[in-house]
Amino acid sequence: MLKRFTAALAASASVLISYPAVPGGASEGGNNTFLKVMPVGDSITDGYWEQGGYRKYMWCALAEDGYTGIDLVGPKGSNSETFEYKGKQVYYDGNYAGYSGYAIQQMNGTEARQGILETLQNGDYIRKFSPDIVLLQIGTNDILSAYNDGITDRLENLITYILDEGCRTVYVTTIPDIDVSLVSDWLWAYGEVKWNSTPEAFAEIVQGHIDSYNASIKALAAKMQGEGRDVRFADIHSVVDMKADLYDGVHPNEQGYEKMGRYWAGVLEAHISGTELPTGETDTSKGQPEVQYDVADLVSLAGHLLGRPQERITAENYKAYDLNGNSKLDVYDLVLLRRKLFSGGYV
Repeated sequence: MLKRFTAALAASASVLISYPAVPGGASEGGNNTFLKVMPVGDSITDGYWEQGGYRKYMWCALAEDGYTGIDLVGPKGSNSETFEYKGKQVYYDGNYAGYSGYAIQQMNGTEARQGILETLQNGDYIRKFSPDIVLLQIGTNDILSAYNDGITDRLENLITYILDEGCRTVYVTTIPDIDVSLVSDWLWAYGEVKWNSTPEAFAEIVQGHIDSYNASIKALAAKMQGEGRDVRFADIHSVVDMKADLYDGVHPNEQGYEKMGRYWAGVLEAHISGTELPTGETDTSKGQPEVQYDVADLVSLAGHLLGRPQERITAENYKAYDLNGNSKLDVYDLVLLRRKLFSGGYV
């Protein structure tokens, strides 16, 4: 019985932590490098208020799940940085391309902003670092500075540049909400729109710009996919709560950054395994019943995915095993269940 249980557990583990060849031709390097990933963005990518931002948590989540063949690249950071995590000193790959205060492209209107597009161009960073994947989160500063007109066109120009310079895949994400009640003074560029509105009405105006931009990101990803460009939609907005997860009304706190990091880790794991996170279901605990799982559940789910009938998985409790809420049982559910059992939860 013990031998059979051990074999089943080994089978489940092999499904979880094996590192398949990355689709699209990324190769294994001398340091087990299968995939080069460049986080690109503004202060939220840079790690405002918390060095390493989401990137350090993403790295830890990937390592927890056995994904050791990912190389973070970019002109900033170093290959080996440390932080205290779960009572231990943790090393992580800290390279990236995030710049506090930057807009999508250089803007010289009411409030001058340097641009991510020009920064990548001037440094020739895409060709220099040759990322297979760019994780792109940008646009918060455009909205803070009231550069809302043409924002999606600017984003498309940026993504087109990244792809044309040789990056294979761009994951472009939504942005978190802004707590206007905390950062009203930051939004002075709205001028009369701000001064002639009540605080509540002005907050709704800003929220409208955020909602419109986020919806346009999803539409843009679909449009560019239809044109044969490998642009994929991600949804950071869905995992960062404006009241609970922001330090100052704009930038995430530690909890927010960790949620972001684990979300991005899930995106990369799904990319590597050939599956995709279901759009709009990124909060993996949302709508799920309170269930106490154990290792036998992990073995049962692995067995189910391998085509073996499992007594534990019934029509009545099927939803409890569907941890990512996409109405089917897949490898990503296995990853989430393992994380829940061995790392203290989803986020």
